[in-house]
Amino acid sequence: MDTKRFVKNVKDRVLTPIRLVMLSFFVIIVVGTGLLLLPFATKQQGSLSFIDALFTATSATCVTGLVVVSLHDEFTVFGQVVVLLLVQLGGLGFMTLTSTVYILIRHKISLRKRLSMREDLSQPGMADLKKLTLDVIKLTVAAEITGALLLALGFSRYYGFGRSLWYGLFHSVTAFCNAGFDIVSGSSSLQTFSSDPYILIVLALLIIIGGIGFVVVSDIFRAGSWRRLKLHTKVVLPTTLALIVVGTVCILAAEYSNPATLGKMNFGDKLVNAFFQSVTARTAGFASIDQGAMTDFSKTVTIVWMFVGACPGGTGGGIKTTTLFVLLATVYATIRQKKEIIIDMHSIGRETLAKAATIFTLAVSVAVLSLMGLEICMHGRFAMSQLLFEQVSAYATVGLSEGITPSLNTGAKLILSLNMYMGRIGSFGFFMAFSSSVKAQAHVKYPEAGIIL
Repeated sequence: MDTKRFVKNVKDRVLTPIRLVMLSFFVIIVVGTGLLLLPFATKQQGSLSFIDALFTATSATCVTGLVVVSLHDEFTVFGQVVVLLLVQLGGLGFMTLTSTVYILIRHKISLRKRLSMREDLSQPGMADLKKLTLDVIKLTVAAEITGALLLALGFSRYYGFGRSLWYGLFHSVTAFCNAGFDIVSGSSSLQTFSSDPYILIVLALLIIIGGIGFVVVSDIFRAGSWRRLKLHTKVVLPTTLALIVVGTVCILAAEYSNPATLGKMNFGDKLVNAFFQSVTARTAGFASIDQGAMTDFSKTVTIVWMFVGACPGGTGGGIKTTTLFVLLATVYATIRQKKEIIIDMHSIGRETLAKAATIFTLAVSVAVLSLMGLEICMHGRFAMSQLLFEQVSAYATVGLSEGITPSLNTGAKLILSLNMYMGRIGSFGFFMAFSSSVKAQAHVKYPEAGIIL
């Protein structure tokens, strides 16, 4: 009995909830890599190297969308299905899916699994966790099926019935999961449909719904009015809207006369594509215009938008919109010399401020170190701005690229793969998983340090 208790204690210390989530993603990546290396996964046997299979599996599982080979040209339908399943598993989270099965078969869910579910769904507590998990599955099924039918209708103007259905399903799942993979012929992402507002708007709506977070969507349906919404929802919605509007205006103004992007389009197409770029830059990864041909201003806006990313509990990455909101609110309150930060009659606590600052600092640190590593690996082959674009895209699990991803060497691909993995887990959780637990400190009040800032 003592041995069992000892083993259980060791297991509880080693397999913490965040480590269990990390392990689940790692296992999915390994299995996905193996499946993509199967002879019938590619159109030409042996054409896919191990590093390219690993990169693709990581990109799919971490819902990024960066590719080193064209999914349309390289993979068979089986290979494309494998990628799609990895995207679905990565988007929802393996622990969420397994917990859903337990709920449906009325199997008792252990405390360890509940804690892992909480980490997977980015929840502060475990209240109504079962209900939220089922809501996640219901929303996902409803959104992806609806999106698949709407997109199939749009694709039917270009392809036959069977291909339209497959394209509709594939792009609906990758859009809702904010992955950005496409199976359109060629390597220009969705530039083929830059003059088709129907397809772009449907994809944009799927991206937004998947990116704002399952908790927010569930809260909107249950609350019924703005006053009854949770504070989290009241922060997420205006912040998301502001980013979309500001991004659209900036891209439209900067690219309006650029003949390589929006310059040759009519005003309606310019507006739709600017809107789509603003939406997709925040972790989706679809591109309706050439990213490498954009002005430096637009590239800077895109990098910033990618860095911010989506919302907690959604399918996207980045530092999250709520982190941005808390940091900006802190700056505003500090400048006005306010001791408390009040939002909708609620005070933002010290722990929340510390976590927001930590997330931002870790993201910047990872970006700097990764950029240095990429520069060493590529030996000055690409400009620093190009490598920064790729790094932020990978870390924020976006998938947008200036077209240099296939030309990266093995070292650079491994750096970006690690960035995608950390970005999907979240830098805060990733580094916390490697820190040992600290015992609660005694309630001793120390004098404040007189550090001059």
